[in-house]
Amino acid sequence: MVQLRPGIPPDLEFLQEMLFDAFFWDPSISRPPFPSFRNAPEFSKLLAGWQRRGDRAVIAENDTERIGAAWFRLWTQDIHSYGFVNASTPEVAIAVRKDHRSEGVGRKLLYALIQTARADGFPALSLSVSPLNYARQLYESVGFRKVGESGTSWTLLLSLSI
Repeated sequence: MVQLRPGIPPDLEFLQEMLFDAFFWDPSISRPPFPSFRNAPEFSKLLAGWQRRGDRAVIAENDTERIGAAWFRLWTQDIHSYGFVNASTPEVAIAVRKDHRSEGVGRKLLYALIQTARADGFPALSLSVSPLNYARQLYESVGFRKVGESGTSWTLLLSLSI
């Protein structure tokens, strides 16, 4: 049975692994060695200083292991990630281990993260996704809408106003 819990500082390495999986979701794309990815400046910044103001994570676990994670961070105009919209909108990242996909884990994680963002008073959430990524259907099904494009990815936004 899948259980969700808030992310804690010792989950950082797991978040890095999940970020790696999120980046290399397409099996046709060659995956670099994980340490090379984790240490590359353009990727290491994405979780640098984890647990700063506005950082939140939800971890999915089964009886034996962590199987997925969803998190968000606030960025600035000068330092941001690919789905940046503005400094008051956290950007979401989410990944589920390959052998646990299509089990509803991603949806559970996303709903929990949306509840967290609402409780924290954020007006919206954003994310970046390839239009070819099967996860795009999940994001759109909960209300994320395309607001821009950056390279080969779309920027999606979910309004949290009730």
